Amino acid sequence: MKSWAILLITTVVLLCLPALGAAGPAVEPPQFSQSGPKRPDGYGKIVGELRAWDIASASRELTKHRRENPDQPAWLALEGAKAYLEGDYDAAIGLLNEALKKSPGDSEWLELRLHLKQSLSAVRGFKSRWTDHFEIHFDPRLDAVLLPYMEETLEAAYREFAGELGVKFAGRVRVEIFSDPDRFHKASTIRRSDIEKGVVGLCKFNKVLLISPAALQRGYRWLDTAAHEFVHYLITKATRNKTPIWLHEGVAKLFEKKWRKSGLPALSPIDETLLYKAKTNDAFISFKSMEPSLIYLKTAEDVQLAYAEGASAAEFIRRRGGKNSIEKMLRAIREGELEKRSAPEPGGARFPMRRPSLVELESTGSPQSAEAGLRALFGVGLAEFEELWKKDLEGQALQPQKGARVRKFRLRATGPVDDTGADLAALKSAVARRRTRLADRLWIRGRMKAAWVEYRRALRDEPNSPPLLNRLARSEIRLGMPRQALRSLEKAVLVNPDHGVTYVHRGVAFEMIGDMKSARKAWEEAIQINPFNPLPHERLAVLYRKEGLAEKAKRELELARRLRGI
Repeated sequence: MKSWAILLITTVVLLCLPALGAAGPAVEPPQFSQSGPKRPDGYGKIVGELRAWDIASASRELTKHRRENPDQPAWLALEGAKAYLEGDYDAAIGLLNEALKKSPGDSEWLELRLHLKQSLSAVRGFKSRWTDHFEIHFDPRLDAVLLPYMEETLEAAYREFAGELGVKFAGRVRVEIFSDPDRFHKASTIRRSDIEKGVVGLCKFNKVLLISPAALQRGYRWLDTAAHEFVHYLITKATRNKTPIWLHEGVAKLFEKKWRKSGLPALSPIDETLLYKAKTNDAFISFKSMEPSLIYLKTAEDVQLAYAEGASAAEFIRRRGGKNSIEKMLRAIREGELEKRSAPEPGGARFPMRRPSLVELESTGSPQSAEAGLRALFGVGLAEFEELWKKDLEGQALQPQKGARVRKFRLRATGPVDDTGADLAALKSAVARRRTRLADRLWIRGRMKAAWVEYRRALRDEPNSPPLLNRLARSEIRLGMPRQALRSLEKAVLVNPDHGVTYVHRGVAFEMIGDMKSARKAWEEAIQINPFNPLPHERLAVLYRKEGLAEKAKRELELARRLRGI
């Protein structure tokens, strides 16, 4: 992925989605100059506290220094940065304005103020909803439908993760949801092109930022992403932002599905496939070369492999380190002395130079390192730990999944869109493409049996295409063959468990055979990927009512009516 934007670039970029889709040459991370205006004593320490999101400590330091030197504009600027991290954007801009009156032209503060103004404009018109541990900011015109599920998921994630990671915090975590990619860019510095490469959530600036599934052509696992980013928040708080990217992403990926209590494996089919290839070919990406961020790796496949390696290593730590091993590791990282940063490995990204800075709140301060945690649990450093993990991986029966691919995301177009072209372009076989085109035309003309025959023929050349398997299942449902449809759909799930339309078809097919429990699960999963389709809400309203879940049934019916404009 290319580096983004001009300010507030994070060294520990807390990305979420398993597939970044970032093919292309590696991009050098930005290099920050050591030079700049002279800052008063204590400035760097306060920036360090802000970088660790330790607002209470930063407040104490600021109070002390403002009392000793009340005319120093630096303290006003730092108060502005603190107010920003607390979510008070208006106050933050006012404080930066005061600082700049006393020290006009300070480029660091000017850049921070610019970002603050963009952040404020990004949430203009938003409403907020508070739960016990979160404050969720959203566009009420477009994203109100997300709220009941987001509230439930985040609170479930808090119950599931906070205790296991050993984190307690006062107040609420700020969450911002953006259905407009341009607003998301202003708040996060992530460009539209980066969203399409998979950057749909971040945890930075003491908050969680998410792109709404409404912004993407086919939605995405937005609730898993919210849980993933909350794990990043907990890790940052637990270790004062001292955790390296491989462990950050590994633990977040290991935990991201746990809120569902479904027992699903942390690794997706593409993750397992890439790990299998790396093990077979001894083509792993070293943990050191993942620093300072996965975005600087060369290809989308490299990025996805890095996620898979991190999750596998985190699972190894949890399994071999004993009870509460992740919590113990994070505590050791927080309390341990950071070792001197060594040179990056060949092919890895160069490390940015560092200086106390407001503009680079996320990339300022001590380097991240897991050495203290690894030594506390295993008595080894990073290189030795990597060898232990690889040796353990050799004994695992990894199963590559044919047809599993790194996903790329498409922003929703403003006008009518036909996804057929993209589906056909993804087919490798020209014969399969021709037969699928013919089958689609037959389907449109109402010739269901003939379409079914052609879809089956196309699958001979492309047996692992989820879009094609769904076309076949759709025709089987229309032809009254739900059990055959379910066999096609089961294969589609194995190849890509995040293809939303698969669960819509599964819901219909399960209802046709009278398996209402499985149908309910399928409809709920469809909403976890694309909550803007009214059909899953309508069917859940019926099923919940039959189960005696009156409140849930009422909620789903109201959401369905809102989506249909009734």
